[in-house]
Amino acid sequence: MTAEADSPVWQPGEDDSMIVIENLSKEYRVYGNPYNRLLERLPGIGQRHQKVFALQDINLRVRRGTTVGLVGENGAGKSTLLKILTGTTRQSAGSFRIRGKVASLLELGAGFHVDFTGRENIFLNAAMMGLSREETAERYEKVLEFSELGRFIHAPIRTYSSGMVARLGFSTAIAVDPDVLIVDEILAVGDMNFQRKCIERMWEFKERGKTILFCSHSLYDMRQLCDEAAWIHKGGLRLFSDAVTVTNEYATFEKQLVGHESDVLQNLPGEAIELGPKGPHIVDIKILDPESGEPAYHVKPGCDLRVRVYFMNAAEPVPLSVGIGFTRTDATLCLGNTTELDGVKVEGNEGYVDLDLQRLRLLSGEFVVFVWLMDGRGVHRYHQLLAHQNLVVLNDGKEPGLFLQDHSWNVVS
Repeated sequence: MTAEADSPVWQPGEDDSMIVIENLSKEYRVYGNPYNRLLERLPGIGQRHQKVFALQDINLRVRRGTTVGLVGENGAGKSTLLKILTGTTRQSAGSFRIRGKVASLLELGAGFHVDFTGRENIFLNAAMMGLSREETAERYEKVLEFSELGRFIHAPIRTYSSGMVARLGFSTAIAVDPDVLIVDEILAVGDMNFQRKCIERMWEFKERGKTILFCSHSLYDMRQLCDEAAWIHKGGLRLFSDAVTVTNEYATFEKQLVGHESDVLQNLPGEAIELGPKGPHIVDIKILDPESGEPAYHVKPGCDLRVRVYFMNAAEPVPLSVGIGFTRTDATLCLGNTTELDGVKVEGNEGYVDLDLQRLRLLSGEFVVFVWLMDGRGVHRYHQLLAHQNLVVLNDGKEPGLFLQDHSWNVVS
């Protein structure tokens, strides 16, 4: 659907905001049962519902010619925000304004009649977007060509697959040539070839100075396509900045270890023989900057890092070995080192062991650092412990993946 206005013409020094959102909130009422909805209407009964905020106090400004991405977990409020902006639902509080012609592609099949053919739905949807029948007829062949539906354009869309409906919807939306294009995660249902065509067309819109509001779970597409990004979290705007910063922060959030700490300690090597405070045990774990000696729990890839493990040995000291590991969200071991495998001896009644990591290779994420203390042969495990604070790695670049591998390129043509 669209909200149409005269195409904006800017004068030097004029505010170039295409979308302005101010204190926008959306409240839903949740009733325990249908009768409470009726009872609430009666005098003297009082409130019979709970308030649930899908959005709360959103403030956002999208400048002309920029592409802004929306990220956030499912249920965060991204789709609700887009529905309000396109007029599908109304806000409970706050306001917004959009300049120029708006085309949107939200829910699958929105604006289509299932009993109409693809061709009939093109004309129906284009009319809803403000095009006359003559204008639609002029653009019909281009819509058909882009959608790649061929002879199926004359079949009712109830016979279409979800991918075919997405093709028809996107092809119709871009035919309007809007000033503002709003796209939800609908493109995820298309095949790879059509997704590529859609992204290329959005790049074309971007190069023409159009404004795009783009919602996707693909952080790679977000980094490549968007100038800025907004992170919606539990109905609020958690962060709005350049796309690289926001997607890296969100990637770190996604990779937080939740509920897997016990899995980390259960899968450690060696036979567990815990002797308590009188036996060999780990006293403390610290993550430090090797140069300053200060705590370093928020770092960037490529930095130097030191993990310091304080230990106490038995009353009669025994040879020890120390292992240090880093895990990600699913408790997968990302890297690990042991003094036993590296041929380093750990002896004495008490002390500390430093593991120095030169040029840390981990990319964005939150990692649990854990330590296990074993005998000198790495057979018996005396103690294990998690660092009291996780290591957060924030990447400034667009590199995908888990590790930043040293590499070089060579092109032969």
